[in-house]
Amino acid sequence: MDSPKKILVINDQLEGLQSALGKAALIEHYTGCEVEVAEVIWDHIEEEPIPDQDKANLIEAFVAADRHGLQNLLQPYKDRIAWSEARVLWNKRADEGILEEVKRQQVNLLIKPAGARSLGAFLHAPLDWRLIREASCPVLISKSDGWQTGGTLLAAVDIADDTHDALSREVLRAAGLMAKIIDAQLHVVCVYSDLGQSVNALQVAMDYEGIKADMRQARQELLLRTLEQLDVRGAELHLLEGKPPQVISRLAKELHPTVTVMGTAARKGLGKLLIGNTAEDTLSLLPGDILTVRVVDQD
Repeated sequence: MDSPKKILVINDQLEGLQSALGKAALIEHYTGCEVEVAEVIWDHIEEEPIPDQDKANLIEAFVAADRHGLQNLLQPYKDRIAWSEARVLWNKRADEGILEEVKRQQVNLLIKPAGARSLGAFLHAPLDWRLIREASCPVLISKSDGWQTGGTLLAAVDIADDTHDALSREVLRAAGLMAKIIDAQLHVVCVYSDLGQSVNALQVAMDYEGIKADMRQARQELLLRTLEQLDVRGAELHLLEGKPPQVISRLAKELHPTVTVMGTAARKGLGKLLIGNTAEDTLSLLPGDILTVRVVDQD
């Protein structure tokens, strides 16, 4: 993730946009990027059997009312943000509306207030999940009321070998930038599988502690080389064994990070309907905001 040139702050309701906009303003102060704040709305009036002109007038009234609300949100930032715009998008599918706007405006960072999980999550992914899977830019899910400078920032990577090398680099690059923006101490966690999942019983019996030490050492050396190559300095490292959602959320509760940066891999087919990936599984467990990045051409 490079310094963004265009940030889109968006939701399917006005709730949560004010705090998300404040975060965009802080990023803009550091990067000088453009900021758009938008809302996706829709009403069943679209399907009512009334004259087209009456329908169009009612829709325009809905849009005008919400645009006024967005402009009120932007007002305190008019003298602080070099370029900003308020837009209301009319779309029955909020996810489609947001993804289309990301593509149309060539957005480099999407900021969305966190949405509650729905009972239908078992049948289809909630809005937040689809965005972090399919948006062509990093997605910041805004869960907290605001950012305070200082504190900690947590980056979670899978860096055992070259399998996730490109994605891990994107996570570390984004984390390094965000740590500078919010003046935070960067912590990097690399979680690897329980030893029993990686070696057979005989190996464990022969040299359990030695094998664990080798696994940890290999990851630490690779992580240190990668951080040096990316010129990300001063990070505190955590090499931990276990299942990523539990380990990352436990560490986050100890560190209380302002933002946790994670990689996410979009998937297709039945898999994305049934099971969330690590970022999705961890999303609701983290105490602060979460920034997800992905390598777009990996699918």
